[in-house]
Amino acid sequence: MENVGDNAFCVVIDWASRIYWGSERPVFAAPPMVDLPPELTGMNPRWYRSRSVPDRVGWVLNKAALLRDSSMVVFGGGSVFRDMGPLSEKRLFTLFSRLSGHPMAAIGVSVGPFLSPAAQRRLLEVLRQVEFIGVRDQASAELLRSAGHPGALVAAGDLAGLLPEALGERLPPQSGPVSGSRARLGVTLLGVDYEAAAPQVRRREDALIDGVRELVHREPVDVTVFVFNTHPVHGDERVSERLRRALDGRCDVRVVTARDGVRACWDEMKRCDLGLHMRLHGAVFAYLAGVPFALVPYQQKCDDFLDDIGQPDSRRLVRVPEDPVEVTKVLADMINDQAVPRLAREEFAERARWNFTRAPWALAGSART
Repeated sequence: MENVGDNAFCVVIDWASRIYWGSERPVFAAPPMVDLPPELTGMNPRWYRSRSVPDRVGWVLNKAALLRDSSMVVFGGGSVFRDMGPLSEKRLFTLFSRLSGHPMAAIGVSVGPFLSPAAQRRLLEVLRQVEFIGVRDQASAELLRSAGHPGALVAAGDLAGLLPEALGERLPPQSGPVSGSRARLGVTLLGVDYEAAAPQVRRREDALIDGVRELVHREPVDVTVFVFNTHPVHGDERVSERLRRALDGRCDVRVVTARDGVRACWDEMKRCDLGLHMRLHGAVFAYLAGVPFALVPYQQKCDDFLDDIGQPDSRRLVRVPEDPVEVTKVLADMINDQAVPRLAREEFAERARWNFTRAPWALAGSART
């Protein structure tokens, strides 16, 4: 869906599955992306245009064709276990696994909150067939335990925790207070929120954009606008352009998008001194880069992430901020605040590694404590 977070999962799985599982040629049910060779992405972009029935059917059939040479099916990252409709590829993958005897796994995923009782019933039936599940947050682990999941379950971490290693890098130093130079604020906004009413969405956009504009007025701050999703229907370009226009002539503004690739977004995130994010993986990138950030928790998965890393209370925002003054205050305080999340980034990365090293098919010697 032209989403940096999803593409980062693919970058990590391509690297880690080769290192820890001995995969020879991972193939991703994804359209072409900047960060991977074209032969590794097997989906036709035409099926990502909409959620119409013809596009959904084409999407599922394209994925079915990818199963022909597959020895394993892996759900890699994200909130893929919240809803399940009648045209879901999950039924197809489950049938393939049952008939072929090839294992099915889910790594770095969050499970729930389910969007309906019917979705819960369908998804739990699929999950019972998954031999190994690595979840990215404690809430998902608790949900599966309470549902009596029969397979191997590991409370691991978000796959993006391994992104620096997958890109051949070490974790950057933790950012300190900004002094003697202009600070740079990184921002990701959310173009579409399917769980909030339109008036709420507008009030939140207004508060965030006005809060950033006031910060730039008060403090020597430049801004990088990250467009983490460039999909024409589900993406963030409209609201990101609205922010860029609001800052025009007030400071230096850079724009980097999903079209530039995962590595480009990661490199620009490392140049930031503080962050304001709605996209979960904008916050995850900032955390890994050692950049102080505030995350607007538009979905439960955002609160779960903040709880798991021990985000300082001074950097917490509500789901629908309506007061730009509060947004400005939280951001301004971060310029000189030395508070850091309780969970060390190295531990976050190690939990991400458990998605691979604690799988039953992990190579001998790859498992860590």
